[in-house]
Amino acid sequence: MLGVVVVYKPDTDVVESIKGYVPYIDKLIIWDNSPLELNLHNVIMERLHPMENKILWHGTGKNLFIAPAINFAWNYAKKNRYDYILTMDQDSHWHDFAKYRRLIEENTGQNQPCVYTPYIYGCDKWKIRDKKQKRQIFINSGTVYPVDILTAIGGVDEMFPLDALDHDTSIRVREAGYEIICLTECVLQHTMGKPTKARLLPVKANNYSVKRTYEITRSHVLNLRKHKEWLPFSYKAKIVKDLIIMRFLRILLLENNKIDKVKMLIKGLKSGMTTKM
Repeated sequence: MLGVVVVYKPDTDVVESIKGYVPYIDKLIIWDNSPLELNLHNVIMERLHPMENKILWHGTGKNLFIAPAINFAWNYAKKNRYDYILTMDQDSHWHDFAKYRRLIEENTGQNQPCVYTPYIYGCDKWKIRDKKQKRQIFINSGTVYPVDILTAIGGVDEMFPLDALDHDTSIRVREAGYEIICLTECVLQHTMGKPTKARLLPVKANNYSVKRTYEITRSHVLNLRKHKEWLPFSYKAKIVKDLIIMRFLRILLLENNKIDKVKMLIKGLKSGMTTKM
């Protein structure tokens, strides 16, 4: 199994996060999107001793986001004959990665190849009914792809360098006839954005920046347009509700920079609807 983790100006606890899974994979690509002057390579590699021989560092000093990192790992995996790719974010922490890998290995060969995802503590709210449950969407962090499935869909689409990449890839995996299986006994702690909670209402907001507000809205509208013939109405309605209507209300109720964020929400809608595809 090959792993790839994307880092951008990470906190020091990223090392502890990496230590939670790197002993159980064969090699890890650290895709560094940070400025070179931060010298993260030396700092992080020193703290990962004696596991540095399992690390391949990649960094250009530019923030290329997530999609190029996954495609880089996919091509590296094909060239070096890896069977699986684990994708990770810098702010995710495993409860027991060894168990996750063991369960994936136990399932290999029993059924048609599928994409695996853990239960995401902090994001997933659905009811667990079985040890293995089919899902429609995964997030980038914690997902394990068979290399053959990534090859079947032609890698990830770099039209979505960051936002909506997980949605687009999930849809393309299912369009190609493969399933997404959540191994519910395996838990990944992951935080989206910078959560804020209302004092008097049962409402939370991820509190994304002004720029991310634009990018998230634009990318999800593009994703809806790209898959409009395949997606059911219920999925489209949920995206409009969660990422446009509720996002607008959360900005007004909970977040700072309200005017700028609302402007970027509207701009993202317009750009997503008018960008040529």
